[in-house]
Amino acid sequence: MHGINHPVNDPTLVSYHRPELVTLLPQLEQAYDCWTLLNADGIGAAKSKYLHKEPAEPQNAYISRLDRSTYTPIYRDSIRSYAGLLSRFQVIDAPPSMERHDDNVDMQGSSMQSFLTSTDEMALRDGGCFVMVDMMPENGNDNFFDQMNDGRHPYFISIKRCDVINWQVSYNRGIESIDMVTVRQLRTVPDPEGVFGSKVEPIYFVLTPGTVRTFRLVKTDVSRWSNQQIDEISTSLPIVPLVWYGATTSRFAQGGLPMDGLADLSIQHFQMRSDLCELLHKCAMPVPVRKGAPIGADGQAAPLILGPNTAIDLPAEGGEFTFAEPSGKSLQRHQEEIRHIEELMDRSSLNFLYGANVKTATEASLRASQVASSVSALVRNKAAMFGVLMRLWAWYAGEQSSITDESGLAINDSLMSKPLEASEMAQLVNLYSNGLMSKQTVLEELQRGGVLDPDLVVRDELERIDEDRVDQQEQMLEDGDMKLEQDLKRAEEFQKVAPKQPVEPKTEQVPGKKTEQDKTAQAAKVAQ
Repeated sequence: MHGINHPVNDPTLVSYHRPELVTLLPQLEQAYDCWTLLNADGIGAAKSKYLHKEPAEPQNAYISRLDRSTYTPIYRDSIRSYAGLLSRFQVIDAPPSMERHDDNVDMQGSSMQSFLTSTDEMALRDGGCFVMVDMMPENGNDNFFDQMNDGRHPYFISIKRCDVINWQVSYNRGIESIDMVTVRQLRTVPDPEGVFGSKVEPIYFVLTPGTVRTFRLVKTDVSRWSNQQIDEISTSLPIVPLVWYGATTSRFAQGGLPMDGLADLSIQHFQMRSDLCELLHKCAMPVPVRKGAPIGADGQAAPLILGPNTAIDLPAEGGEFTFAEPSGKSLQRHQEEIRHIEELMDRSSLNFLYGANVKTATEASLRASQVASSVSALVRNKAAMFGVLMRLWAWYAGEQSSITDESGLAINDSLMSKPLEASEMAQLVNLYSNGLMSKQTVLEELQRGGVLDPDLVVRDELERIDEDRVDQQEQMLEDGDMKLEQDLKRAEEFQKVAPKQPVEPKTEQVPGKKTEQDKTAQAAKVAQ
């Protein structure tokens, strides 16, 4: 890349590559080509890597074949679909400085959402990536990654897997710690041969706990290189602030490429589509064939002219004119094979969730179980990675006291689950009404089933419910006091305007019970 030919197998040079990384470099290159739609170094520049020149094929014909070939972006779209499953998250109990700079966490204008989505895509493509936490220098100079000084606060740096070329780790009671890491950065420098020109120069940063050293390689003679140290900077952290975000494993810089099979199928699909396009270009047009063409005075056959207003004269015997065209079996075979590859690509991606080949929701749910474990692993690795990043940020900013046990990233890991149906929601509500399930459990189940927004924090919602209940009770008491006050006021006004007349007491007659007067009258009647 960029004409860099530094040795990668000399352990005395800073450009030395770990053997396991050297083994992965062809896969990483293919993954990057598929991600950039074969346009990494220019439009269609990588097509010649996968479409080779045929024997005796003219150069012009080969270039035309490359121009006609198109690459389908299924690989890139699939990675973005997977990354979309991880994009619904909540940052919990973050340091104050991280909350203030949530809209620019990498000094490049990226928000927390966009930065983590980019790292998700990079991890899925390369099998992992690195994220480093750096602190802006106090004296205003550029730091070792050439970031401009725009306020003193920590920030994130994403690093591709192929740029961390060497590392050494140790284990103490099972805990993995980084002893040394070599990071390669491609830096653009002025070209000494031209005022306006520039060239790309690799710079190597050797990170150890508390120190960062910068190197470049210089050539001492025709075939020998030597290390030249440029700078050495001390850091305030006693550890290397570099975190590994693996797609399949959490071990530092380990793990394969989870989408490598889809990249192979994507390249095969590109090659077969190119072959089919070439067959259609050369064989789809019928070819005119004539036998017994009359020979002219110059000893050659008359030129063949085709059109609605032309005619062809042939001898009465042995003359024949036809159009020859392929039978179509080869084209049909190519089309069937391309459809088969596309089905395999659908199984390796998330296209089955919305593809035309899915018949029922049950089939989609069964296919979704094939990737549910991979998504769960990504969720765990991402949460663990961000937890370390948050603590490194707080360490740099002097905000260790703001980190709690709950600090980290909350990701919805049930995005592949089947949504709840109306009957299931009714059962949950019935269990809560009968006191067989708590309110928090019901809300969590509704959120897991896709009824509630995944971004909803159940704990905060319960607190808001309690606050609303207290507000309602206070409002009811206030309304009752107001009503009582109004009733008393109306009673006082009524007493003021009512006539002051004596009111004879009324004896309440109880049904079925006789008074003393009734008893006396009845006794007089009996005496008569």
